[in-house]
Amino acid sequence: MTCSRQKWGQAHSQAHFTILKCLLLHGGGCVSVTHDKPQHKLTVRVDRPKISTHGKPALGRMLLQLHMFRCTADVEGCRTYYKALSKVEGEYVEWRQTVLATKPPPLVFVQANTFLDGDTVVLREYEATVEGVIQSWAERGV
Repeated sequence: MTCSRQKWGQAHSQAHFTILKCLLLHGGGCVSVTHDKPQHKLTVRVDRPKISTHGKPALGRMLLQLHMFRCTADVEGCRTYYKALSKVEGEYVEWRQTVLATKPPPLVFVQANTFLDGDTVVLREYEATVEGVIQSWAERGV
């Protein structure tokens, strides 16, 4: 990745980008991306009929190439091929900056608690904030 960090955060993120890049480069127009810099907006368009006729064969060729490297134990060839395909440069860097600039905050999952009030079960829910998570755990008495 040729960005400020020079490193992928997760292998799945790298794989997702590699699949997208393969479809953009070799998918015969089954996927296209429009970048509106002033609005900080990326639009990904998928031409559904072309997925099976163009996209699937492109991904098949990529996977076959990786499989052949693996079967022949060609580590260097595989590394060179995959690094080139997963490299973030040019317009992809601008896309990444737009995605990061408009990235929503991470979801906070807060577990509700149940309490007995005599013969009645009471459900207590909390706000989806860090404070809500702490409060839900504190009220469990664990």
